[in-house]
Amino acid sequence: MRIIAGTMRGRRLAAPPEGETAIRPTSDRAREALFSILAAWEQGPFLDLYAGTGAVALEALSRGYGPVTAVERSPAPSLLRNLAGSAVTLLRRPVERLDAGAFRDQAVVFADPPYDLAPKAWQHLAAVAAPWLRPGGVLVFETSSREALSASEGWRNLEHRDYGQARFHFFVPA
Repeated sequence: MRIIAGTMRGRRLAAPPEGETAIRPTSDRAREALFSILAAWEQGPFLDLYAGTGAVALEALSRGYGPVTAVERSPAPSLLRNLAGSAVTLLRRPVERLDAGAFRDQAVVFADPPYDLAPKAWQHLAAVAAPWLRPGGVLVFETSSREALSASEGWRNLEHRDYGQARFHFFVPA
């Protein structure tokens, strides 16, 4: 794993330990595609939920987003190593406990929950995350490419794109 572009381009990232199945990093190819798509939106504050290794948060920081916040319930050693010395703020908290007042003025909210928890995680975020976004902001929700998210009140699904086993769903408040 490495940072694809920006000021930290080429920086190698610590991967989760061999056999660690709770962390599934977004692949380099998928991250590159994600940030190419996000170029259509204005940069600004970036929120990485279920941060895992921190690869998406660091990619955002490298590409000029900021401030960048990573949220992870129980940070793995790889996340702590990857974020060390960076300007990414780590919030150690379960995403499920975040409420509508947790954040404001985010340009991008990116959520990559464990694939088996995605439907439940989407229900929670759909209920609380709209106030987190600034006008013109976008919520990107990653699931397995086999997962279709149900429509949620208050959100408009712009599109979804598949990259290998990952599917990115792009939402804006309705």
